[in-house]
Amino acid sequence: MFDILIINGTVITVDQEHNIYQPGFVAIKADKIAALGHMYELPAELEAAKIIDAKNHVVMPGLVDGHGHAGHCLIKTLAESSDGPDGGWWGQMAEDIYFRYTDEFFWQAEGALAAAERLKFGITTGVSMLGSTPRPDHLGNLEAHFNGAIKTGIRQISGLGACDGPWPKKPRIWRNGQAVETTLTPQQMVANTEESVKKFNGLHKRQICLPMPGNLGIDTNYPEDREFAIWKNREMGRIAQEYNLPLHTHIQGGGVQFVYDTTPEILGPHTSLTHSTALSQREIEIFAETGAVLMHGPTTRSNIRARCPVYEVLRAGGEVVIVTDGTAPDRSYDIWRDMKIFQVLHRAHENDSMLAPAGRVLEMCTIRPAKAFDLDKKIGTLEEGKQADLILVNVRQPHLAPFGPMPVQRLVYHAQGQDVDTVIIDGQLVMEERKLLLVNEEAILDDAEGAYNELADRLGSEMMAALTDAKGIYDLRAQQMANPYKR
Repeated sequence: MFDILIINGTVITVDQEHNIYQPGFVAIKADKIAALGHMYELPAELEAAKIIDAKNHVVMPGLVDGHGHAGHCLIKTLAESSDGPDGGWWGQMAEDIYFRYTDEFFWQAEGALAAAERLKFGITTGVSMLGSTPRPDHLGNLEAHFNGAIKTGIRQISGLGACDGPWPKKPRIWRNGQAVETTLTPQQMVANTEESVKKFNGLHKRQICLPMPGNLGIDTNYPEDREFAIWKNREMGRIAQEYNLPLHTHIQGGGVQFVYDTTPEILGPHTSLTHSTALSQREIEIFAETGAVLMHGPTTRSNIRARCPVYEVLRAGGEVVIVTDGTAPDRSYDIWRDMKIFQVLHRAHENDSMLAPAGRVLEMCTIRPAKAFDLDKKIGTLEEGKQADLILVNVRQPHLAPFGPMPVQRLVYHAQGQDVDTVIIDGQLVMEERKLLLVNEEAILDDAEGAYNELADRLGSEMMAALTDAKGIYDLRAQQMANPYKR
């Protein structure tokens, strides 16, 4: 007897044979896929504790969002006009907020909110760097973040790691409305990163903690710190190697060459490098030679400021996946949107509408990011023996009708996050008919509002007024916001 039997759906497996069963079934026993195939192959006497009729639905692997930032859901749209020709200060704001004005409740509430948003868009595995650069001083924040996310049922990959200078940092720890200013040194940063992977991996079967340094290149604000950058990178790589974990980070043009020249041992198939814009020809080749995975956010501001040479890397033999980088200042976790924008951007640049076919794009949000995080034997496709991470997409809707022929193309070109109505992770129903089952969604929204209001109180009305300035949003071009952090 199976625990869950899904019948009559269009089953898109995303396996190596690209099998589609239309109509098909998926049978789940405990936390794994026990059987799947065409409906005519389903034994008539088969029984299940719960039967889901997936008529007018696609059944497919849960989506994997390979990069985002814990904290961003509660600061989205703040200072969104902070970029400009003289450089932006959004990152300075984010670091200041995360290091000086957030408490454990902030991280717990935001972790739950981000996980809920991802689940309702069909993301069953989400990756979140704690903060922006990130913030590695207080493990209680990371624990609170995990607690908020895991309770929703999502498979959560998070972590902290090396952050940018200057040193020493002076983060605040808030308790009972009072702030205590502390000191963080680079040595403590490394020790905390190592302690985090030791402490948080395995506390829950869906909780994975990785070393996630903010950047592996040289901090452009402190280019004299070359030796520090080499030491930092070597330590992050050591932690990943000693604990047999993937390494996840940001990098930009010049950074890939720097890492290859100084610490090439940390580049490999389980090293994922987000953004990777403005790459040189040699850096493009390095991706192919080392197997490092390029994590591309087509809607990110990094990709607006400097192009990510996606197809140059692919043609060289490198690996590329699609990520949201959600959600601040102006994005979301709707990775379906990113699939479409990915196609438009790179077809337009290459002047070739045959690029980025739908099946490859779907792989870039399922099995390929799963492989980058060494999870491809467990998730990313629908196959017998794999973890039962899958979603149902309601295709009985005008923008997807008539549904039947070319189901992969219909999904990638036309589906939206809100079309996902059922989510199963590890064989457990997490969402059904768009209702989260393991948590109270209203309580998550209330906590998010409460955490945001507490943050606003700490920042003060003058700073909040500066960060929410909306001058020029109805003009052809928004006015760049004045930087309230200029000293």
